[in-house]
Amino acid sequence: MLEKMKAYIDSFEEIAILVDKDLGKEDKEFYLLDKRKKYKLDILSFYEEYAFYKFVVRSLPIVELNKDYYIIDNQKNKCLLRSGGIIRSKEFEEKFKYDGPLGVDYTKERSVFRLWTPVAKEIVVELFYQDKKEKFPFSYTGGGLWECTIEGDLEGYKYLFYVRVFENFKRIHDPYAISSSANGEYNYIIDINKLYKMKYPKPKFSGKYTDAIIYEASIRDFTYYLKDENQGTFLGMLEDKPTKSGESTGISYISSLGITHLQVLPIFDFGGVDDVKKNQNYNWGYNPEQYFIPCGWYSKNPDDPYSRINEVLEFIDNCHKNGIRVNMDVVFNHVYKYDEFPFDYLVPGYNYRVGLDGKMSNASFCGNDFASERYMCSRFIRDVLKYYAKIFHVSGFRFDLMGLLDIKTLQKAYVELSSIDKSIMLYGEGWNMNNPLPDEDRPHMFNHYKIPQYAFFNDRFRDFIRGSQGNHFPGYAYGGGKGFFDLYHILLGSCIDYFKFHEPTQSINYVECHDNYTMYDYGNTHLKLDNKQNLDACRLALEIVLVSQGIPFIHAGEEFFRTKQGIENSYNSKDEINKIDYERRDTYLSMVQTIRDLISIRKKCSLLRFSTAVEIKRYAHVLEGLLDYHTFAFLIQTEGEKLYIIIKNDSSDRTIELENVELIFDGYKKRKEKVNSFTMHSPGVYLFKGDGKKWN
Repeated sequence: MLEKMKAYIDSFEEIAILVDKDLGKEDKEFYLLDKRKKYKLDILSFYEEYAFYKFVVRSLPIVELNKDYYIIDNQKNKCLLRSGGIIRSKEFEEKFKYDGPLGVDYTKERSVFRLWTPVAKEIVVELFYQDKKEKFPFSYTGGGLWECTIEGDLEGYKYLFYVRVFENFKRIHDPYAISSSANGEYNYIIDINKLYKMKYPKPKFSGKYTDAIIYEASIRDFTYYLKDENQGTFLGMLEDKPTKSGESTGISYISSLGITHLQVLPIFDFGGVDDVKKNQNYNWGYNPEQYFIPCGWYSKNPDDPYSRINEVLEFIDNCHKNGIRVNMDVVFNHVYKYDEFPFDYLVPGYNYRVGLDGKMSNASFCGNDFASERYMCSRFIRDVLKYYAKIFHVSGFRFDLMGLLDIKTLQKAYVELSSIDKSIMLYGEGWNMNNPLPDEDRPHMFNHYKIPQYAFFNDRFRDFIRGSQGNHFPGYAYGGGKGFFDLYHILLGSCIDYFKFHEPTQSINYVECHDNYTMYDYGNTHLKLDNKQNLDACRLALEIVLVSQGIPFIHAGEEFFRTKQGIENSYNSKDEINKIDYERRDTYLSMVQTIRDLISIRKKCSLLRFSTAVEIKRYAHVLEGLLDYHTFAFLIQTEGEKLYIIIKNDSSDRTIELENVELIFDGYKKRKEKVNSFTMHSPGVYLFKGDGKKWN
């Protein structure tokens, strides 16, 4: 078989044949060869393309994508006919839509294995049990589905697939597998009925996004302090080992803050780490490998078929016990290594976006952008989400680079997930990143009105309060001179005349998250401020997050001035850089208590948690008489409640006079003090409860 000729099925009507020598159309004849016959093909066109000469010939109706065919010419050159552009055609999508079960369907009597690939020619499952291994062939049942039924009880067996799409077999994982050995060497067959049974219901939640307070944390970071076998694991989160101050650790500590939702960095199986040699590498987890399988790096027993699954279930169950719902960070915009991932072996070219140059799109900067708009890719995403919502009782999903997915998939996901949990939370990074998908189909923040059930990380809130990473100008929290018009709309959920978010329920308000500098490091390393000014700015910024309309988001450790020693992007830095430092927490316990107090006030005060722009426009008013260059004031008032919010970003003294009010927060802690005037000394947020009389 010569390399100088290649042939691809581009559509159900045409085959493209490439040759590396210009022989001219009149000198060429092509034939389709199957096991029985040879068919002459009609040449439709002929032209030069890159380093090849391309012949387009009429395909024959006998061509079936799951069977082997060869192309031969009149000079005895021969090549395998491969699936090509046809896999990205509308006809392919319609013909091979499949909504039935995939993966392994286990019972004690038999196990049924199912794979979807319209273009594979042969598939074999290899079983491993103790020292034995045996192979069983799949049968093609039509519509892209392959099945293999094996009699007997296979619980605990390891397995892998061998798939032949072109000339050679490729060894792959089952993309729908739910259990794996350490480092993904094999998949396991398990009885899902034997998994850990949850004891505690999800904590009650209204379903109104602005009632949520999200706290983002890494399992590894939060448990690295442990010196036992639970270090860096799901079960380590359950350990409560009070520090010298008497403060709790793990889930108990997170719960003590009063947050409603814990957002965990990716907990599905990911690359860049070693499940066994756990201290060899560090990674945040944005390297997806096996989506349905919990991360082995976070498991005490990653080689046990049940353990890592049960550990996640127990971890989430204990979060529920402590009054916390769990949101999961998910990464669907790319995979870790596309050339080792099962998708491209099963249906080459189908699962990733391709640009006009024929190369895979790389808007994610990871070498491959997942083609979520294709039917089976969209289905895969939704199947993963539903699996974690049903089996693990996950309460929400944060989508990494959400703007690289597609609107229809997210719309369908909401419908399907809300049927499982009516109060599901859905949100993500809505940056508009250039990729082959048309702009109107991208779920970026400027298309927010097309997916009103989704919230977006508000980078303008971050840049306004903290400052933009791209320059050295300080944001408002650091004393920067910012316009009151801008600040007013930032504080009111970014939904009035400014960013035009549909509702405050679509604005995730934050100044710090897992990537980029922490607030403390931004002030210390980027702006090079003195420590007192930096600490005041960090406190003010988080206070603003908690009193703004929208959804407050806190990065773990932000409440005690977390530092990563000046490392901006610590995704693979050492544990000493990324760990949650409980000693630092104890040093800054007063700041921790400040945040506890403000969270408590927010949860009790409905005026801080409006869910519509209409309410905000009606009830929020700027107090122009209290404004100066560094002080901003506004009032929120309904029929029976009145709340004055004063924000100051410098250290000068400022006395304000308000009649018949009660000071409830003084920039540092809760208060309950009737005042007519009050002097503010430090930067901070100051809250006063009014008498409820109508404002004018």
